[in-house]
Amino acid sequence: MWPGQVTTSLIQIGRIVNRHGVRGELRILPHNPNSTALDLLPEVVLQTADGACETRRVLSARRHKRFVLVRLEDVGTANEAEALIGRTVNLRREDLPPPDTGEVYYHDLIGCAVCTETGEDLGCVAEIFETGSNDVCVVRQGATEHLIPLIPDVVVEMSVERRRIVIRPLPGLLDG
Repeated sequence: MWPGQVTTSLIQIGRIVNRHGVRGELRILPHNPNSTALDLLPEVVLQTADGACETRRVLSARRHKRFVLVRLEDVGTANEAEALIGRTVNLRREDLPPPDTGEVYYHDLIGCAVCTETGEDLGCVAEIFETGSNDVCVVRQGATEHLIPLIPDVVVEMSVERRRIVIRPLPGLLDG
């Protein structure tokens, strides 16, 4: 569960940054290093910079440092793997299991409006990142940026359906 760019029904989960070895394995840098999406899904959609898409079956996936090493159907040589470098790795929204009660997929929060309980508009969620103790929304409005921790003491309401997050800022949270 991590933000990716939602393009129609595709959710970007990472990109191919290199090949690994000589047998066609790909080195994918996931947007969320903790995501297990590549471990669980039978296929992915690769997208070029110009938007062309192709579906490939995932034969295997394994962790290696901050990467996921993936073998895809019809990619068996270093040259075939190199031809895919730079493509984004996407999954179809409908391939995701529904989130558990009280959970949301982070990519669904991207673009949500954020305001305080008193109605002060803070901007929209631009990205989310993980820290050791909690996740943090990066909320931007023009040149202003706020880092909002996703913790119960701060988040009063989170509605993906209404595309809105209401917060109760802790002292100093919105300063500077």
